[in-house]
Amino acid sequence: MILFRFIIIAFNVAAITFLVYQILQVVKQDVKPGKKFLVLLIGFLLLGLPVAMIFRIIPVNMVYFLIYPVVVYLFVYFIKENKLS
Repeated sequence: MILFRFIIIAFNVAAITFLVYQILQVVKQDVKPGKKFLVLLIGFLLLGLPVAMIFRIIPVNMVYFLIYPVVVYLFVYFIKENKLS
């Protein structure tokens, strides 16, 4: 159980670090305020999920580990592909 908890924390730290990096990249870009607000809102909601799981607001389950990486990938793909312009 301790190993499982360590894996959860390591996964969440990696996800949070990557999302913060991507959000900072969006903040640096010159983008329309509406698009920037939407991307930042979605990014902060995605940041809230691992934090909620660490504080046990959301229970730990396999659905989180299956869906969360896909959602983060789609979020980053949306940012990179559209280049927010």
